Amino acid sequence: MLAPSDPLAALNQASPMLAPSDPLAALNQVSLDAYAARRDAVLADIEPVIAQIDDRLVLRRGGRRFEGPARTRRYHELKAVAHVPLAVHALLLGRRGALDDAARGRLAALRQHIAAALGDLDRRGFTPEQLARQRRILDGSAALLDEAMATGSAAPEALAAFTRAQTPDVLQNAEDAARDQIETMHATVEAWKQQMTPEERARLRAVVAASHMARPGNVAAQYFSVTLGERWEGRFDQEDLLPGKRVLTAEATFDEAAAFALVAAHALDAGVATRFFSEETRLSRDILADAAERLLAGMFHREPEPPAQPVARRDVSG
Repeated sequence: MLAPSDPLAALNQASPMLAPSDPLAALNQVSLDAYAARRDAVLADIEPVIAQIDDRLVLRRGGRRFEGPARTRRYHELKAVAHVPLAVHALLLGRRGALDDAARGRLAALRQHIAAALGDLDRRGFTPEQLARQRRILDGSAALLDEAMATGSAAPEALAAFTRAQTPDVLQNAEDAARDQIETMHATVEAWKQQMTPEERARLRAVVAASHMARPGNVAAQYFSVTLGERWEGRFDQEDLLPGKRVLTAEATFDEAAAFALVAAHALDAGVATRFFSEETRLSRDILADAAERLLAGMFHREPEPPAQPVARRDVSG
């Protein structure tokens, strides 16, 4: 128990949150509601906007909602198979000594599902090359699992050889999945653009729902950057704080309303930031960011470091 003289004692006595009955809490909520109302109005003003939410594309145009595909089932089939050797590697990596019962159970369950998938491949309509590739991936994974369960362990050299053998096929599945998404999105977007006026096409915006780990180089973000004429950085694409940016990423949310709200907030914040701070992108970073930088520099007697140099890019033009 903290002594009365402990400076943390007072801080721990009550929640720092304002109580709902506090006049400042009520004032803050009214302020937030006013912002949300204006944000919704801005969304109507800046249409058309396209959101990519998982397998769907959603267009808001002229107060109406349209939906179209962003991917086909082939995308998920290819990724499901590509995940198998990664799972095998995760289950066997770093195993020292004999497999315990829990590990054996996971390996046996994965092996059983591989067998079921192998028996189901022929009906899926893969091209001959794709079908042979899926069989190589699954057969190779099954063989290593069988060896590990028979011997009670997996030799590091066997696991290393397995990963080297699987890599080309896993990457080819990834390429085929990317092709499926790009071609499906392009067909949907082009059909919509044909119905738009030149003015609508010129101001068309997009927002992409993505998890944090899938954000850099996101397929949909790359596609929209190219088709809308934005700056395109290929697999290095991340969120840039650029004025007038027409392609945004809604990180860690796959909610349609939240994705569209992000587009409207970005447009609204640009105007607010210009008027209050004379800097269009000021509200695209934490409002406390500049103060935090100054305070930390004084507290720890060091200055922020410049951004790391971008990764050197391999010339693929030839």
